[in-house]
Amino acid sequence: MKKLGLLLLCGLLHALPLKETLEITADKFLANDQKKTTIIQGNVHIKKGKDTLTANEVIIHTNDKRKPTKYEAIGNVHFHLFTEDGREVKGHSDRLVYDAIKQEYRLLQNAVVDEVGKVNSVKGEEIILSKEHGYADVIGGKDKPATFVFDMEDIQETQKKQKAKQHAKQQHKP
Repeated sequence: MKKLGLLLLCGLLHALPLKETLEITADKFLANDQKKTTIIQGNVHIKKGKDTLTANEVIIHTNDKRKPTKYEAIGNVHFHLFTEDGREVKGHSDRLVYDAIKQEYRLLQNAVVDEVGKVNSVKGEEIILSKEHGYADVIGGKDKPATFVFDMEDIQETQKKQKAKQHAKQQHKP
């Protein structure tokens, strides 16, 4: 497998924090300046910090300044992420599309997102996660209804923490 480090992709993936290393391994890398795409094929494994993504193929779409606008992972997509609030999340789908401008993830076909170590789980034919707006939409298919499984104690604990933060902010306002 070919390894392509951060130096070769820095023009394409400049939006990443400088302190984090991005490592992409795959069988093949194909860049097309006219179409403004980079296609990464075969046993694709992407690692950034502790986060990982694997897929059969990843297509990176860029604008005229070679800044990434959209990422598409296709075939046997699996991911393992650590959120800013300390949660560990694993999931899979047949296809994943990340819109870098909207900061929105779309998991398509057989989509599943699980919180590691908890019963929290979301399943559907399409799961839309918006980092910018903080929402999640789940859409079921004709014969596959959307499914949510959540621990109510977790939800209540999260609500308590949010209320405590709001209260603390109000206490510090003059």
